[in-house]
Amino acid sequence: MNDLFLALAAFFAVGMMVLMIKYAKFIHNQPKMEEERRQEDSAKKDSPPGDTK
Repeated sequence: MNDLFLALAAFFAVGMMVLMIKYAKFIHNQPKMEEERRQEDSAKKDSPPGDTK
């Protein structure tokens, strides 16, 4: 029974580390995504009214 709890605890710890790394990468990429969004918005504003993408 102790081995089951140890295995579950190890699985949980590894899963949390994977999620933490994914979240860190997401947070790190946020400024880049925001800059791309701003560039797309400004490109849409600068385009002629009849030109829709």
